[in-house]
Amino acid sequence: MPRATNLIEAYNNFVVEPLKSPEEFEDFYVERPRGAPSPIEELKDRIENAKGPKKYLFLGFRGCGKSTELNRLSSLIDTNRFIIISYSIREELDVGDFDFRDFFVSMALKIYDAAEREEIELQPDVQADFREFMMRITKVTEEDVTKSREAGIAFSKFFHFKLGREAKTRELIRKELETRISDLIQKLNWLLVEVETKTTKRVVVIVDDLDKLARGEQAENFFYKNFSLLTQPDCFVIYTFPIPLTFNPYYENVRHAFDSDIILPHFPVRTKEGQLNEANFAFYREIVAKRMNLSLIEDGALKEAICCTGKISEFMSAMRDGAIKAYRNEKERITEEEVEKTLEKLRRTYDRTLTEAHKTRLLDIYEKKEARDTDSSDSTTRELLFSLTAVEYGDEEGRWCDINPLLLPLVEKWKQAHELT
Repeated sequence: MPRATNLIEAYNNFVVEPLKSPEEFEDFYVERPRGAPSPIEELKDRIENAKGPKKYLFLGFRGCGKSTELNRLSSLIDTNRFIIISYSIREELDVGDFDFRDFFVSMALKIYDAAEREEIELQPDVQADFREFMMRITKVTEEDVTKSREAGIAFSKFFHFKLGREAKTRELIRKELETRISDLIQKLNWLLVEVETKTTKRVVVIVDDLDKLARGEQAENFFYKNFSLLTQPDCFVIYTFPIPLTFNPYYENVRHAFDSDIILPHFPVRTKEGQLNEANFAFYREIVAKRMNLSLIEDGALKEAICCTGKISEFMSAMRDGAIKAYRNEKERITEEEVEKTLEKLRRTYDRTLTEAHKTRLLDIYEKKEARDTDSSDSTTRELLFSLTAVEYGDEEGRWCDINPLLLPLVEKWKQAHELT
């Protein structure tokens, strides 16, 4: 995709989506600053040098670039030694109606699909056993499978479609697997043995968007009640993990079941002391330079957009909105006027949800640069972190917190209101 030379091209280049294709990485990817490097290279080394299949939790607050980094991992791992199976549960399953049994069926189908893609000739008894098992738990007939094949739909795609789109199919699967989940995992592992033996490669499964499960109870049921099952597939697995669950004391018990928990941090545009971090600022500036000619934005407008967001997805959104606003104002480039209107819109989105208790805690975070609840029954800080109203950073100074840079213009107003009360 070429670098934008006008505002409409810029608008289209700033779509807030993960980078996926080699071409997108070539055109748009920017290496993270040295002070806040991506842990993906370390995760690659862990996988390529491990003696046995390990399981990893991959964490990061919303908007920090997890999906892009996982897509990058897929391209970094040596494909002469590994088969990469990478997918998003949001694309395959219904995250509003999600169950651990759905997940393992989905993973088994992905491994079966990889065997077909790699043109692996599975042992007839292993292949027949898996196909019959899938048909039995979904109540699908041989006639249904034949019709789908004649329509050009692969076996795994057919069942994935039913699993993701049909509530009745999910209900049947959950009932059938209520006491037989170990049977499914066993069949999944038989497929893995076939794939790894016949290719002499090891399988790496990367499961994205598990951190976006629709409800907190869903996520707790999946990870905390079934974490022992998540370690049973006999291959490398990377699970994206919901940050909110790390504030649960039970997390310390669960994380030890996995080889490591890998954290992708946000990195700040300003230091803990409030000075401009030149390296991090340059990172965001380079994102813009990769996607459009810098002549399409005023220097002051670009600085304002960077310093008032400081999170990749939020920054991308601000640039995209600024481009379309400047176009509608019949300008040739983005000015501070468009950036300020865009930032104010984002700012109002946060501000309207804040209670007085939230504002009091945000002022405390702003002063102390740390975010802690006063006791286990106090969830105020957790709510602020989950919503990204407060942001946790990781850099040379360690891990520290501050309020979202968007909200800095509101600090003085909050202080005055508290002085009056």
